[in-house]
Amino acid sequence: MIRPIAALAVAGLLALLSACKEKAAAPAAPPAASPEALSAHSAEFRKEVIQAAEGVYVAVGYGIANSIMLVGDDGIIIVDTMEDEATAKAVLAEFRKITDKPVKALVYTHSHPDHIGGARVFTGGSDAVPVYAQREVIRNMDRTTFELQEAITRRSLRMYGPMLPPEEMVNVGLGPGLEMHEGSVVDILRPNKLFDDRLADRVAGIDFELIHAPGETTDQLFVWLPKQRVLLPGDNLYKTFPNLYTIRGTTYREPRLWADSLDKMRALKPAVLVPSHTRPLQGEQQIDEILTTYRDGIRYVNDQALRLINLGYTPDEIAPRIKLPPHLAASPFLQEFYGKPGWSARSIFSGNLGWFDGNPTNLQPLPPEEQAQKMIALAGGAEAMLKQAKDADAKGESQWVLQLTDYLLRAQPGAPEAKQLRIKALRALGEREANPNARHWYLVTARELAGEFKLPGRIMKPTPEMLAQLPLHRFFDALAINLDPEASAEVTTSVAFEFTDSPERYTYIVRRGASEVVPELRGDADLVVRVSGQAFKEMLARLRNPAVSLVRDFEVTKGGKLEFAKFMKLFEPVEEGH
Repeated sequence: MIRPIAALAVAGLLALLSACKEKAAAPAAPPAASPEALSAHSAEFRKEVIQAAEGVYVAVGYGIANSIMLVGDDGIIIVDTMEDEATAKAVLAEFRKITDKPVKALVYTHSHPDHIGGARVFTGGSDAVPVYAQREVIRNMDRTTFELQEAITRRSLRMYGPMLPPEEMVNVGLGPGLEMHEGSVVDILRPNKLFDDRLADRVAGIDFELIHAPGETTDQLFVWLPKQRVLLPGDNLYKTFPNLYTIRGTTYREPRLWADSLDKMRALKPAVLVPSHTRPLQGEQQIDEILTTYRDGIRYVNDQALRLINLGYTPDEIAPRIKLPPHLAASPFLQEFYGKPGWSARSIFSGNLGWFDGNPTNLQPLPPEEQAQKMIALAGGAEAMLKQAKDADAKGESQWVLQLTDYLLRAQPGAPEAKQLRIKALRALGEREANPNARHWYLVTARELAGEFKLPGRIMKPTPEMLAQLPLHRFFDALAINLDPEASAEVTTSVAFEFTDSPERYTYIVRRGASEVVPELRGDADLVVRVSGQAFKEMLARLRNPAVSLVRDFEVTKGGKLEFAKFMKLFEPVEEGH
C-alpha cells in the first residue's frame, strides 16, 4: 500500500529518534474480556430501586434501561420510561412504594425505544403531562417507526437475543435483557416541550436544566440538578465501552461530539451521577476520573482511526489495529461488553469517507452469487471447498469456516453439510464471545439457519392512543418504502384519500415503480376513498386485519373496491433478503 510521502518521512524521523532512546518496559496487559467476565458483569443489573441522592431514585434491572424518579414538593418527574408497558408498570409499582405524588412531567433523554416505550403508563393514560425532549427526538422516533422498523426489529432481535433460551442468555451489556417479544405493547407519548441547546425549568419545586449533548444519538440530552449537583447523563456514559457504532444499525455517531458532551459534564463537577444504564455513582473525584477516562477512550479511538485513515489504511486494516492503551483498557468502564474499538473504527471510516474503502476492486465488485461460483471453481469445486471447511472446523478455525460456507451456501443454499458446519461455527464463536452483541448475533443466526425460528419484522404492538398522536403524512412515507418495484413496474395510477376525522387530504400516485404523495385531493385521481384516519393507521400498523379493514372501514367513492385492493397489494411487505 502506498502511504503519503510526508507521513512516511515523519514516521521515519520518529523511528530514528526512538531508536536513540532506551527501550521502555512493556506495560502490563489489560484484563482480557471473557464469557466469565461477562457473567460477573450481571451484578450491574441487580433488580432494585436505588436512592442515589435526596429525592432521586433509579430503578435498575427491570429492563434494559433504567427509569429515574425525581421527587418534588407536590409531584414527581420521570426521566426515561422503559421499553414497554410491562416494564413500565413494574417500575411504577416500585416507585409508588416510595411516593404517591402525581407525575408532573416526563423527560426523554433520547429517542431510543427502550427509553420511551412505556410513557403513558407513568401518566395514567393522560396526554396532558409535559414531555421534555431535545428537538430532534421526534424526527428520530419517526425514522425508526416508519422507515426502518422491520430492519431494526430483526437486527435488534439478533443483537439482544430475547428469543434465545435462558441458558444462552447472560446479559445484554447494558441491562439484564430486552423485553422484546410477540405481544409487547408500547405506548409512547410524543414530546410537547422541545428545546434546541439548553432549557432551564422548574416543575414540582425541582429546578433542573436540560442540555443538548449529542453522543449515542444526535438528540441526546443530559439532566442537571444544580442544587444537588446531580447529573443524569442519559446514554452518554454506562459501565462498558460505548457503542460508537451499534451492529443493529444506526446513523453515524460522531465520537468527537460525544467526547465534547462528556467535557460539558466534567465542567459541572457533579457529586452524583445517575446513568440511564448500569448503576449510579457518588463522589466528585470518582465521577471526574470516570468521565475523563470515558472521554479519553472515545477520543483515542476516534483520533487513531483518523490517523490511520490519513495514512491510507482501509477499514479492514484499521479495525484490528485499534486497541486501547493499557491504562484505558484496564478501566471497568471501558470493557467490551457493549461496543468494540474495532467496530467503532469501521464506523468512523464510513462516517467520514463513506462506503468506498479506496480499493478500485471494490468500486464495482462481482455480485455475491457470481463471486461465490468463481471462488468455488478456484478451489477446485464445491467438494474441494467443503473439504477445506471441514479441515478448518477440525482445527477450530471457526471464522474461516464462516467465510468458506458463505461461498458454499451462496451457490447451494440448501447444502446440508455446509449448513451444519456453519451452524457449528456460529455456535462456537458465540460461546466464546464476551461481547453480548456479537455473542447473541452468532447464536441467534445459528438457530435461524437451523430452522428453529424465523425472526418477525414487527414485534412491538402500538396502542391505538399512541397511533392517534402520529401524523398521517408519516404513514404515507411508510407506504412509499414498501412499494414493490416489480409489481408496480408497469402501473400508473392514483388514489385520493379523504379522511373523515381529519381535514388532511392526500393523493398517492404510483408511476411505474416510483411514488409521489400530494397533500391535496386531486380531482383527476383514478380512485377516491373515504376512511377515518385512525382506521387507516390501525390497518397499516396491523392492529386491524387488512383484508377485513378494506371491506369494513374503507368507502370507495370513485372506482371500485377491487381496484383499491389491487392498489394496496402493491405495498405488501416482502420477505427479508437471504
